Amino acid sequence: MPLEIRTIPSMRLASMRHIGPYGHPALTRLWERFGQWCAENGLSEPRPRFYGISHDNPACTPPDQCRYDACVQIGHDLHPGAEVRVLDFVGCEHACMRFSGTGPEIAPAWAALFAPGMIPAGWAPAPRPALELYDESFAVDPDTGRFACWLCVPVQRIG
Repeated sequence: MPLEIRTIPSMRLASMRHIGPYGHPALTRLWERFGQWCAENGLSEPRPRFYGISHDNPACTPPDQCRYDACVQIGHDLHPGAEVRVLDFVGCEHACMRFSGTGPEIAPAWAALFAPGMIPAGWAPAPRPALELYDESFAVDPDTGRFACWLCVPVQRIG
């Protein structure tokens, strides 16, 4: 699938963290808790765009130490509680690929995105966390567990 270079802007995010293996069922529970927190804090209507931030490379970091944040953009007037923290995301260019599949299928899709030759010529991965971008119309098919999102690798121009 072709990659698109997109600029993802700087933003203030509320985030809830999971520490443990990527793709673990605990991530589904994290998103459920985070969705409930968003609803309780008036962040569900109109439906927002959600972000998932993977802070670690699972090829280099032990699975039980991988950090993942479920996030939503917030204004400066919202002050999260103990379970939710504020992240100031610094915008930059990302190489993005559309993903459609299930939770267990997302890890191979990420691996394919990082395969040699996938990042367009003139660009290289930047030393920043990878990002999952969920559209406002995001939904999980209750029968199959399939969902869609954008997988986004931070990139920088080279040469």
